[in-house]
Amino acid sequence: MKRPVLLIPFLCLLILVAACRPGKPGARDQITFALDWTPNTNHSGLFLARDRGFYAREGIAIEFRESDMDFIEMVAGGSAEFGMAAQEQVLQARASDAGIPIVALAAVIQRNTSGFASPLDRGIRSPGDFEGKRYSGWGTELELAFIRTLMEKEGADFNKVTIINQSAGNFMASMELEADFAWIYYGWDGINCELEDYPINFIPLQAIEADLDFYSPVIITSEKMIREKPDLIRRFLKATAQGYLEAMEDPQAAVDSLLEAAPGLNRDLLMASQLYLNPRYIDEAPYWGIMRSETWIRFASWMKERGLLEQAADAEQAFDCSFLAGETP
Repeated sequence: MKRPVLLIPFLCLLILVAACRPGKPGARDQITFALDWTPNTNHSGLFLARDRGFYAREGIAIEFRESDMDFIEMVAGGSAEFGMAAQEQVLQARASDAGIPIVALAAVIQRNTSGFASPLDRGIRSPGDFEGKRYSGWGTELELAFIRTLMEKEGADFNKVTIINQSAGNFMASMELEADFAWIYYGWDGINCELEDYPINFIPLQAIEADLDFYSPVIITSEKMIREKPDLIRRFLKATAQGYLEAMEDPQAAVDSLLEAAPGLNRDLLMASQLYLNPRYIDEAPYWGIMRSETWIRFASWMKERGLLEQAADAEQAFDCSFLAGETP
């Protein structure tokens, strides 16, 4: 009769431990992640981390949200705990008159993959060839500053470029209709051109001007989250890093997760884009997500010199890598 009595404390301990596990559904932290665009391969590690249960294992239930509302305002205002943005958006938010308190936590990829693309028949092989050509853009001062900077490096005249603002659009369609070159991210539009057998000349920003090797995209949160929920940030980033590393190991699974989130996407484009991004997640960095002070300081200085910041920004306060777990393949 003594054996059942001895088991009671042991059973109570098991119940207590189970109740305290972070993966227990009732104990999960509910969070919202604000996407910067419709689902694409920049987001693959996030969706894969959800589908593989990495967030659940860290006691997190995540919802991804596309919204007409500014995703930076969502994070700063607390309607989303985390989100995705580009380095220039973080700096502009912090340096605005409103002083929007967002902070970058991790870089999704280590190098800037954007640049200016043009059909081969336009003969644009260097920024000097922009003269006399038509640029199709989003209408932002940032793009114009990119063009000016690259043209100045070659002594070319920016005023000889015709600017056509489309706000958004398909690269190949805009080239056929009204323009000669555009700013693209090679991992999406450039890869799509390859798949469509549409040959282009591509001029990477960072190949012409080192100051333009900035982080895009980055994962962001608010200063309030950093003050009040540092443990949640650590758990979120641990699961997220595992998601991106898993995407490197299993790109097919990453593509499947994206297609589940957005069934209308092109599987071939997703796979080709994923394979392009995989080696760029870590590149020469010691682990996924890490960001360098030099990159933030250099790019912030360039933005200030070009009049793209309302006031000086403390670049080193704009990012915080201390929550990263240092996940490696």
